[in-house]
Amino acid sequence: MDAMTIIFFISLLIILVGAFFKKIQNVSITEPLLALSLGVILGPAVLNLIQIIDSPTQFYILKVACQFTIAMALMATALRLPSHIFRKNATTLSILVIFGMLLMWVLASGVFYLLMPNLGIFECLLLGAIITPTDPVVASTLITGKKAEKYLPAKLRNTLSFEAGVNDGLAFPIVFLALYLLNAEGGGDLGNWFVKILLYESILCAILAYGVGYGCGYLLKKTHKAGYLNHKTLLSFSIAVALLLLSGFELLQMNPVIAVFAGGFAFAKDITANEDLEQERIQETMERITTVPVFFILGLMLPWQDWYALGWTPVLIVVLILLLRRLPALLILMPFMPQFRKKIYSVLIMGWFGPIGVAALYYAVLAKDKVNFDEVWIIPSLVVVASTVVHGLTSVPLEKLYHNTSEGTNERENLENRT
Repeated sequence: MDAMTIIFFISLLIILVGAFFKKIQNVSITEPLLALSLGVILGPAVLNLIQIIDSPTQFYILKVACQFTIAMALMATALRLPSHIFRKNATTLSILVIFGMLLMWVLASGVFYLLMPNLGIFECLLLGAIITPTDPVVASTLITGKKAEKYLPAKLRNTLSFEAGVNDGLAFPIVFLALYLLNAEGGGDLGNWFVKILLYESILCAILAYGVGYGCGYLLKKTHKAGYLNHKTLLSFSIAVALLLLSGFELLQMNPVIAVFAGGFAFAKDITANEDLEQERIQETMERITTVPVFFILGLMLPWQDWYALGWTPVLIVVLILLLRRLPALLILMPFMPQFRKKIYSVLIMGWFGPIGVAALYYAVLAKDKVNFDEVWIIPSLVVVASTVVHGLTSVPLEKLYHNTSEGTNERENLENRT
């Protein structure tokens, strides 16, 4: 993997995306899709300008890139969300995150069990767990910007952002539960999963991270009031907090993903009105710098030969996962979510925009080192590519359709400008 060549093309793409950002938005192409496409074109599959050798090193690079990307996306999401979103919508958000994740896990695992008879039930549960979380990286490109603000009500956008942020971290214990179940035949200890993974690495991690984030936010607020803070330092401060949470809780062998969101959410609570004016630019910068590299690297690493060897199965997997993983789950939960009860158009658009992206890549690489079947990388990478392409191309058209279809009903008006 030629590092300088990769850095050159990533930098060039970021420059071009920045220069033609509005034009790109107008033609309904997302930055992840552009980066992925360029990686495929320059990689072994097409021009072969950048050669990739299948080795543990390249997967380690992808894992680290995913961690940085998720950290920046989660911090940007936390800055974007209203501080009172959970307090005002606790029932809806709790049901959506907890039961939505469990249903998506079961439905996705069922698709794999149906289409891949060579895999056992626990292997299918692992694949389903890996692609369960909706991705804040891809989601941010779909639900932010002027077009999304024009066509989607604030409540719907904030709900999707919150869900994508939270379930990235909550997928961690689910993925490891599937790993423990898979290893149970070899003496895996589920009690160890409960204490180590659930209680220590996830729940305690979230509590401690919230405290760290709150402390960083308190420091920011006090230095701002004292006149010590330069507005130009806000971007570096936010990035540093995200990286502090990521690296610190990784060193503690806790869940770094849930740490960044919990800490970022607490940090954002103390951002003052003056800093709020700068948040949109901060979010765009944080997301663009980290989103383009990880999808470009993914484009270089795609296992085309392995997909081809599966025949028509990958096509069926993509179609059924995109249609059956999330839509049925949200339709089942609709009567139990007060903010979206009887709001069928909103539930349908939410059911469609649950992209699978960097979080799935991260968990796939994480699981790859712990199990001995190749599908743990081949299948999630396939689904991520399909989601990036399909959700990227359908974002603006379906947002317009939602806007036009819900026009004249009180559904959209009830959600507009409410958090």
